[in-house]
Amino acid sequence: MNKQNFVNLVGRFILIINLLGLIILSVFVVLIYQKSTKQEKLVTTTESTKENDTCGSDCKAYIDSAILNVSQKDISLPTTSPTSTTKPTFLPTTKPKTFISYIPIAGPATTTSTTWEDVSGTDFNLDLNTNYGSNAKTSWEAFIKVAHNNGQVFARLIDVTHGIVVNGSEISLINNSNLTQVSSGPLSFWSGNNQYRVQLKSLNSFEVTFGSGRVKITY
Repeated sequence: MNKQNFVNLVGRFILIINLLGLIILSVFVVLIYQKSTKQEKLVTTTESTKENDTCGSDCKAYIDSAILNVSQKDISLPTTSPTSTTKPTFLPTTKPKTFISYIPIAGPATTTSTTWEDVSGTDFNLDLNTNYGSNAKTSWEAFIKVAHNNGQVFARLIDVTHGIVVNGSEISLINNSNLTQVSSGPLSFWSGNNQYRVQLKSLNSFEVTFGSGRVKITY
């Protein structure tokens, strides 16, 4: 190879290298341009989004108008009906029926004795718990008087079976010549079927009278 040919070959090689450098540079410039364009688009999109998110004066005016319309409307909230409270019903307590029975005691009888004297024909029998129950209450009443409105008459019941006075049975009347009803307090009868009798006496020997009487039993 002569010198001239060598010089030509080297020149071509340098030319090729320069062309390759230009091509590479061009590609690099294109890539940089594309990247820059994408960033500008991203910035533009972001700014556009921000602009879209910003409510302008017209937007605010519309919102204020809508709020005003809602506030001026008569909005009726659902009402809750009051819960009715059922009042307890109190039923009247039914009291057991009360019964009253009487045992009549016949008369009349008189005496002037100042000591207790049996009145004949006044005997009666009573089994209180068996016939009327353990909760039965008893008392007795008699029509008695003393002659001349002067003195005092006494009457009582005796338990002939046990030979004792019925507790609480003594009654009396002072200075009254008219037959007057006199009542005793609560009586205490012994249990069992016992025989009872009326006794009578005068305070000062004036005549006293037992007209009639009866035992009251409440059960």
